Parts: sequence; structure tokens; C-alpha cells
Amino acid sequence: MAKKGSYIVDYFNNRGFFGLSILLLVIFSVIASGNFVVPQRGYGTFHNLATWISSSDTSCFVAVVCNMVIGILLVTLNIMFRYIKTYNCFVFAAIFVLLQGINPFLSTRFFAGTALCLVVVMSLFFMFEQYGKRGGATQGIFLVMALLSFFTIYHYVFFLLIPLFLLGFAYMRVLDIRGVFATIFGIVTPYWIMLGTGLESLSAFQAPHISQVWDSTPAFGAKGWAITVAISTVAITVLLTISNLKTMLNYSVHVRAYNNFFVALSVFVVLMMAIDYNDFLIYMPLLNMCFAIQYGHWYVIMPHETRQPVTIWLLVALFTAFIIAMVIA
Repeated sequence: MAKKGSYIVDYFNNRGFFGLSILLLVIFSVIASGNFVVPQRGYGTFHNLATWISSSDTSCFVAVVCNMVIGILLVTLNIMFRYIKTYNCFVFAAIFVLLQGINPFLSTRFFAGTALCLVVVMSLFFMFEQYGKRGGATQGIFLVMALLSFFTIYHYVFFLLIPLFLLGFAYMRVLDIRGVFATIFGIVTPYWIMLGTGLESLSAFQAPHISQVWDSTPAFGAKGWAITVAISTVAITVLLTISNLKTMLNYSVHVRAYNNFFVALSVFVVLMMAIDYNDFLIYMPLLNMCFAIQYGHWYVIMPHETRQPVTIWLLVALFTAFIIAMVIA
């Protein structure tokens, strides 16, 4: 006989709930679109990522699609590398999609934070695949560094990911002298191609700088709401990570390596949100991803009778946060 409440718990962790979360993401984005001004400053070495899409409707559509894709990629990544205890885990991706959906600053416009999270998830496929390939990981390292280097053209924050992914490749046990050279060539190649083909002029180069996106927008109420959500998410992510560490230490060596990177990513995000506080929104999608992954670990570890009420209360909190955002708007 199934345990009491197990059907609800099983529903939270299946494709149906994940599909429902995507539907809610679309609904929340449509409702909030037009009510929030999303800060769009922040330059790379040659361009501003915010100039990619001028239409607000198109930007909202692209943001929703990107958030859906990130959720799907997180599930696929776990199926391939099983960084959460079971590959058949959907609840964490559903939570990520909902966290993105209830925050109009993240779901109603495509901005650098969305691109940042998408690029990180894509890079994880290349990085995790290299685990233990001491002599054959140079191609993967080159691809990741070239991808990150390319996006530095559009936003400064991608520079900050390069040392973080170097640490990640060290966790994967593949960072040797060849890996260092692959890193250097990966960073240089996009600029070499761009300048060598005349797509950009060296005179247009500008040193990346941290922008002050909150100087003029949004209204204090919306800004205060966003700050409150960010602080709450940071606090719960830290608590979940601490709670999960004891169990994760018992995982196999390669799974620990994957999760060590996620912990390092969480530390990076929290530190950067504190340092670059005027542009903390750009780190929110990554923070939501880290939160969701730690929640996925916690969900798998905990017994049925604990998972159900906590997940229900989390969903209530998310819906309440969205309602408050709409009232403020």
C-alpha cells in the first residue's frame, strides 16, 4: 500500500507537474508583461546585450522560451550525469521554472541574466562530459572558454565565469598544462576571428565595467520586493546546501565533483550579488538554478511525510510573492 500523501509527492516529481510549471510560467509572464521595467544596461567589450531585442513582446517571448529551455536542459543534464541522486527527478526543474515565472524582472524581458544562466547550463554539458579525461579534455575546455569569451563581447559578467569554470575543470580532474593552453586559445579565438575578419574595429573596444542599473529604475516598491525575494532565496539556498552536504559527501567521487561545482557556483553568485549589488538581478536566474538543484537534492533525501508539506508551503510562498508583485506594480 502506498504511503499516505505519496501520490501528491510523486506528482510533484513527475513530468506532469513540470509541464504545469511551464504553463504557469507562460501565464505569469503574460499577466506581468508591461507592468514592470526591467533594467537593461550593462556592457561588454563591444556591445550591449540589451540591444539584441527592441520589441517588448518579442523580448518577453524569448525570455519565456529561454526559461523553458533551461528547465528542460537541467532535467536532461541530470539524466545524463545524475548529479542528483536519481535521474528521474523533475521537481527541481519545475521549481526553477516557477521561481523564474513569479519574478516579473526575470520572466517578462530577455536580459543578460537569462543569457548568463542559459550559457552556464550549456557549458555544464561540455564540462561534466570531460570528467577524468586527462589527455582528451582540451577540446571541451576550449569550447567552454570560447563560448564564455564570445559573450564577454556583450556583457562583462561572462568574464567572471572564466575563473569559475577553470575551478570546475579542476574538479573534473582534467586541468593540466594542455588545459591551460586550451583555456588561453579559447579566450583569444572569438576576438581573433572578430577583429581579424573586420567584424569589429579595435577602436570600438571598451573595457568592461560594472553598471549601475538601479540608479533610475524601478520604483522603490518593486525594487524592495526584488531585494526581499533575492535575500530570501539566498538564505534558503544556504540552508538547503548545508542540510544536503552530509549526504552528498557519501556520493561517488565524480558525482561529488559535479556537486562541488554547484556549491562553488552558489558561493560565486552570493558573493557577486553582494559586491555588484546594483545589478543583482543579473545573478538571480543562476541563484534560482542553485536553489532548485539544492531543493532537488533535499527532495530526494527527505522522507515522503516531510517533502509534501514543505513543497506545498513553498508553492504557496511563490504564488504569494507573485500576487504581491502584481499589487506593487
